[in-house]
Amino acid sequence: MRKVLVVVFTAVFIQLGLNYADACGDKTMRVKTGLRYYEPLAKKNPSKVLIYSAALPPGKGVELRDFLNKVGHKATAMDDVSSVKNGIRNSHYDLVLTNLAEAAELQLQVEFSTQKTVVVPVLLKQPKAEEKAAAKQYKVIVKNPEDGLDFLIAVSRAMNSQSKKS
Repeated sequence: MRKVLVVVFTAVFIQLGLNYADACGDKTMRVKTGLRYYEPLAKKNPSKVLIYSAALPPGKGVELRDFLNKVGHKATAMDDVSSVKNGIRNSHYDLVLTNLAEAAELQLQVEFSTQKTVVVPVLLKQPKAEEKAAAKQYKVIVKNPEDGLDFLIAVSRAMNSQSKKS
């Protein structure tokens, strides 16, 4: 009877313990997902980013601009689409963060200019069909961003896609 209890107790203990076990190399699998990875890249290769504030919840455009500037990029936030269009026309930006509604028009404007600017739409709670269509149309998209790291990753991906294209 004692052996049966020991076996049952051991089996239960093992089952409970498996939920919390980490593999030896578990931490090394998450190398490219944190601020520690992307911040030195931003400082080494800063990008000039134009943020269309209407693409984000109210007040978040300025916060994102400040975050990207702190990390090492050169970000500018603008509130209306005509300012964004003038900014693209009159100055060089590596990346434009915008909403999906304005992305197509801005993409056309970028294609007519000689600058290599990447338009990145920000999708906030969009239907799956629109997300799939945007993913096919644009090189990089930002889907339901939670914090500045999501944008930092998008900037890095967009710049990598540009460097492969050149």
